[in-house]
Amino acid sequence: MKKSYAFLLAAVLALTTLIGCGKDSNSDGTADEGNNASVHNDKSAETVKIKYLVPGTEPKDYKEVFRKVNEKLAADGVGVEVEKVYIPWDAWDQKLNLMLSTGEEFDLFHVMQDRTPFSSYYNRGALADISDAIETYGENLKKHIPDDIFDGAKIDGKYYAVPSYWVEMASEGQFNIRRDILRENNLEEPTTPAELIGAWETVMKNWKGSNKPYLGTRADFDPISLHTSILHRTYDTFPFTVRDKFFYVNQNGEAKSWIETEEFKKDASFMRELYTKGLTNPDILVMKQEQVDAQMESGEWFVRLGTGGSLNGLKKYNPEATVDDIGVVWFNPEKQYLRPLTFKNGNAVPVNSKHPEAAVKFMDWMLASQENYDLALYGIEGTHYTEDGEKGFKPIRDPENNNNSRYRGSDSQNGNVNFMRFDLESSIPDNNKVLFEPNPNAVNSIAANFVFDPTNVRTEYTNILSEASASITPIYMGVQEYDKAFPAALEKMRKAGLDKVVAEYQKQFQEYLDAQK
Repeated sequence: MKKSYAFLLAAVLALTTLIGCGKDSNSDGTADEGNNASVHNDKSAETVKIKYLVPGTEPKDYKEVFRKVNEKLAADGVGVEVEKVYIPWDAWDQKLNLMLSTGEEFDLFHVMQDRTPFSSYYNRGALADISDAIETYGENLKKHIPDDIFDGAKIDGKYYAVPSYWVEMASEGQFNIRRDILRENNLEEPTTPAELIGAWETVMKNWKGSNKPYLGTRADFDPISLHTSILHRTYDTFPFTVRDKFFYVNQNGEAKSWIETEEFKKDASFMRELYTKGLTNPDILVMKQEQVDAQMESGEWFVRLGTGGSLNGLKKYNPEATVDDIGVVWFNPEKQYLRPLTFKNGNAVPVNSKHPEAAVKFMDWMLASQENYDLALYGIEGTHYTEDGEKGFKPIRDPENNNNSRYRGSDSQNGNVNFMRFDLESSIPDNNKVLFEPNPNAVNSIAANFVFDPTNVRTEYTNILSEASASITPIYMGVQEYDKAFPAALEKMRKAGLDKVVAEYQKQFQEYLDAQK
């Protein structure tokens, strides 16, 4: 059955888009435990080399750091050697798709739940069952990843991924705003979407930088990927979420076609206003992630959906900026806080891996001690960082590397809140609080752990993904006017099989809800 899905990978995986939220944040976390944790080892075992695929650009000192990582793995008797393979963000989907569909051998790859959930790979027969490996070699994974989060990586009682417990998922629904830019323009913090647009127009008019502070994002029609979910708190129907790009689900258990809802129309209307008023890049439909990242790093931005930014970037536009000049805004902050997913990112083992146990051993080793974690995430102490108290670190910056450290791992790929350190001098306090502190008032979406299996509608599901990228994305991004473009786009979606896919989703979701009773 696993091989029978291979032909679908090229069509489906290449259609997903890469949005900043799945990319590593600029945040730096905390840690104070795990130093004496055990790690499974067998010094007599032959060392196995694994290949680990991740999106992004290889840090300058990656090879030096992972030489040390592999030396430590050997010294600890883990029997694993790791080679990380960095794939550029704009090529990630295509390259990963090709390697999975052709059966190319590798052993671990990064999964972004808010973009292409692990269940999508599972449904195409692309994932290995790692339950036995976790049971045997995952002592530290089970210790440092809460059960309710780890359970989100199960299908039919078996593990097919390892979550990265690096973020409070209830952070979905807020955005970052530049307080220094508000002060510069004598503006108050906006409390509604209309106030946000009005403030943004003023900022755009008065901007002193060399590049306009457009909304930094690539194009998509999924509000969870884009973080246009910031708007949803202003709707009377909230709380609800959008799952797997196509399905609106509220807390009453109602599931329906997302693009046919009034909420989709309202989102599209907001984005249309941004576009027509020149607040989004006129080339937004063809923007690459690298272009978005460059804008954020330049400091020439006013609003960022989701969280991000760093003091280093802010100072490029405003040399007087401080870490308190990025604020977090929630519309209707008195409303409920919803976790759309149990976990946001993780790692999975492809079905063609010859070394699934080795992949699990490596992930477990990173959480076996603070020393291991620090090496993999922050690099070599004294070369790439120095400790700053119990929970902090100071990156050692290189003027020839854009004043960044020559090595930095990815919180979103491998982070764990029990070990994460903060850059106390330049990380953003408001973001740290939202991202890394549990929200006691948050609740999980009723669909957070639901896994949709498109097997019965695989042709239609592939077709609507393709059609939505072509017909729905321009409407949702505001490039095309909803009233003029949507009727024809919906007709194309229905011809592609939308109604059949939605009906199958509703059927499976109801069965899932019934099983929970």
